[in-house]
Amino acid sequence: MRLLKKDNDKETVSLWKKEAKRLEKERNQLYNELELVKDYKDRYDLLIQEVSELKNKYLHIIKQAEELGNEYKDKLQRITDKE
Repeated sequence: MRLLKKDNDKETVSLWKKEAKRLEKERNQLYNELELVKDYKDRYDLLIQEVSELKNKYLHIIKQAEELGNEYKDKLQRITDKE
């Protein structure tokens, strides 16, 4: 017994074409979503880099402020010791 008769071939081809279109549409949608995720990842990596740079910058500023504060304390101590 033959499963694919001449009449069924047209139907089968039509079904395969519909399925191929559906799968292509699904693939394109998933590819677009993947590209969005990649874009989010790239933006996230840039944000992490910016935060790291800002952290280093503020740590440097804090260190300078502490050194300046210590310097003023020393000068004040010297002034008060003279009197």
